[in-house]
Amino acid sequence: MIILDVKLNNLYGFKDFNIAFSYPKKIVNSIIENEHVAGRPNFRYKKAVILMGANATGKTSLGKALLNIISFINTGDTSTLASMAPVGCNGSFQIDFVNNGFTLHRVSGKIGGHYPYDGDPGSEITIEYSSTAIGPKDSYEMCVEKLIDQNKVIAGDYAKLGKMVGKLDFTFSCPDIKPTPKVTKVNRNTVLKTLKAVIGTLDPTLTDVRISKDLRNSFIIRRNSEEIIIQDGKLLNRESLSSGTAEGVDISFFLAILIAERNGFYYCDEHFSYIQSDIEKRIFGLMLEHLDSNEQLIFTTHNTDMLDLNIPKHCFAFLRKKQEDDYRVSVTYASDILKRNSDSIRCAVENDVFSSLPDESALDALEKGADDEE
Repeated sequence: MIILDVKLNNLYGFKDFNIAFSYPKKIVNSIIENEHVAGRPNFRYKKAVILMGANATGKTSLGKALLNIISFINTGDTSTLASMAPVGCNGSFQIDFVNNGFTLHRVSGKIGGHYPYDGDPGSEITIEYSSTAIGPKDSYEMCVEKLIDQNKVIAGDYAKLGKMVGKLDFTFSCPDIKPTPKVTKVNRNTVLKTLKAVIGTLDPTLTDVRISKDLRNSFIIRRNSEEIIIQDGKLLNRESLSSGTAEGVDISFFLAILIAERNGFYYCDEHFSYIQSDIEKRIFGLMLEHLDSNEQLIFTTHNTDMLDLNIPKHCFAFLRKKQEDDYRVSVTYASDILKRNSDSIRCAVENDVFSSLPDESALDALEKGADDEE
């Protein structure tokens, strides 16, 4: 699955929000190969996006919104949508994506803000769908023009929407969303190899990782006489490991799924808060290396060392929240501002060119010598 464009309004705090994952011009000598739909070289998309921004700018909320929308398209279950709109407000979304084949799909929806109080979530939701074939020389921008005025209302059985676009393959992983259901379907030797590599790097005393012979869907990490159990993708005695090593278990599962899957969409949200910067960069590089054709990775982080990676500038996007009539989240793309090859993304961030740094003015009141308020 490949996502090209997302619009959110009055959902999870986003208002008139738009984020794009396409790019217009081919990048020469890019280390990221095949940043286009396989068989359609002009239909370009950002294969990997590093999404950065201050706290509370919506990185995790964007992942949750995408998860709910994609889950709805797969299942037709409207409860995943209805929960996103605030009570008393109407929300809307639009998503452009490519699944298997040469077709651009667009799904848009309007969501009422009264669920669950009216008892019928379906009565407050309107879904529209349109699609167009991707010609051999078509770009995303050309196909968007074909979608104009083609929307058709999908009424009644929303499950037919999933049949029209095909099953969407995706994996989301963040502190409160774990990839555990899918990892049980991955070849156990692939998971074991990934666990050994990641856990052994984070804690060299944990090199003895084995598949359990007695417990179903389980792995055993041995340290001296202690056994640390992972069953059905869940770390049972998490307190036995450091925060970084425990987080490494979820990272291992996410990486194992990415290595094993095909045609997948992956959203990895801030799993490296307790992990050394160099290791985060190395593991991101492994994710990038294993991304196949027609796959996509969104990777959120606060680590400014990621800005030094030798990847195209269009891979970097920055969320910011500013107060206008109210607080609004917007996105700035590094490639829209930094046009020269010699332009430094790190210097731009340090000088707040993207307006993505947090406002620290509230902390001024705590400085020594500041006037105390009664």
